[in-house]
Amino acid sequence: MKNVIVIMADSWRFDYLGCYGNDWIKTPNLDQFAQDSIIFENAYAEGCPTVPVRKALLTGRYTLPVCGWAPLQNSDVVLADILWRESIRSALISDTGVMHSPGYGYERGFDFIHILRGQQWDPFYRNLPYELAIEKYHKPVWDPKSKRRKRETDISLFTRREILDYLPFRQTWKGEQDQMVARITRATIDYLETKYNKNNPLFLWIDSFDPHEPWDPPSVWDPELDYLYDPGYDGLELINPVATVVDGYLTEEETHHVRMLYAEKITMVDRWIGKIIEKLKEMELYDNSLIIFLSDHGEPLGNGVHGHGIMRKCRPWPYEELSHIPVIVHHPDGFKGKISAFIETVDIAPTILDFFDIKKQRKHMQGKSLLPLLKGEVETIKNFAISGYFNFSWSIIQENYSYIHWLSQKKVEEQHISSIYGWTPLKEDVSVWTCTPGSIPETPKTDELYERQKDRYQLNNIIEQRPDLAKELHQQLRDFLLQMRAD
Repeated sequence: MKNVIVIMADSWRFDYLGCYGNDWIKTPNLDQFAQDSIIFENAYAEGCPTVPVRKALLTGRYTLPVCGWAPLQNSDVVLADILWRESIRSALISDTGVMHSPGYGYERGFDFIHILRGQQWDPFYRNLPYELAIEKYHKPVWDPKSKRRKRETDISLFTRREILDYLPFRQTWKGEQDQMVARITRATIDYLETKYNKNNPLFLWIDSFDPHEPWDPPSVWDPELDYLYDPGYDGLELINPVATVVDGYLTEEETHHVRMLYAEKITMVDRWIGKIIEKLKEMELYDNSLIIFLSDHGEPLGNGVHGHGIMRKCRPWPYEELSHIPVIVHHPDGFKGKISAFIETVDIAPTILDFFDIKKQRKHMQGKSLLPLLKGEVETIKNFAISGYFNFSWSIIQENYSYIHWLSQKKVEEQHISSIYGWTPLKEDVSVWTCTPGSIPETPKTDELYERQKDRYQLNNIIEQRPDLAKELHQQLRDFLLQMRAD
């Protein structure tokens, strides 16, 4: 009996996994899983962030040319819809709010749905009384334009509201077993033990919002625990820093601590994913299932290689720390090793249909099945990957170079992007995009070109030295997006 199990972990940087070369973060369970699997070294999220990625994953179609953060449309054909017609049982277990936000419809078609409330942006517990002091977890950014009184910037106030939604629920936690990824794991195990029917093929989608911020591993809540990766720190507990430029907002010590909290939460998530893998082995599902572990995107975490000067996804900057994602695929035939071929999030859905031997419904998908790569039948399925933010940035990643094209209001008008792609141009008033600490940083004014083999994290822009190459890559990228729009 064929089964497909997808384990999605939100906001997991590819370089924060041991099997991707990290030598200081403890991820033993996924590292062991990777030894039994294929590691895709060049996997990219074609349209960031959270919602566009999931749309691409579930439909197998590119989002970057057509839409950004948007609900599913009636015309969208998603995996669960297709599998329903093929008598394949499907289940969604998730604490990711956007998977079930009103009007978004990303849970559509699943036979079984288990939703856990209380993650970021979910007001479910907002009205509970609580005693936790927000000042312990929130570092505000004051608006320099406010003359009459001390006022936080808009993005700082937004972050404050995030934490005010979050703290009432968190105050009830007694230990790690109350963390959201632990709840997701128990819900998954319960489904497998009580609702899984071994006489039917299974499609199980586990969508864990962890290790997404707030970054609050066990050491944050247990006074008897020291920080796993930042022992002795005694500063502000920045579990949910303001999404903004780092300089002028956080000290280097605080920025480092945020990274260490993120790393500790990753280690915790790895621990609970390990329990899911153990249960799959116990129930003899491990060896006859296609198991896909991936993240939707990474996370900017400071200056330089950590995040190009920003904290969190506060701006559409599709650099490596955000767009490059981990993808690890376990196949029943036992394929192992590393594959350097480019793949994208749009390739997951056709891979799943290919594994279930469903061919007819793959015709409308723009992604390509990964099975020929897994089986060694081909060395590549595409010559490049793309990434970006709808209406803000495009990028193309090739073996030797990566190129980023920034869309401004002027460029939108000059290139007739709105009429060509059906996009809504950016607002004329872009005064909010400033570089004041605590606000959303301004988009770069010039495009960028990088040597991938020498400059892994895109820190040395060589576009002035290679303008002809940049022009060529821009045209290739634009032509491809136009083709995907028309398809």
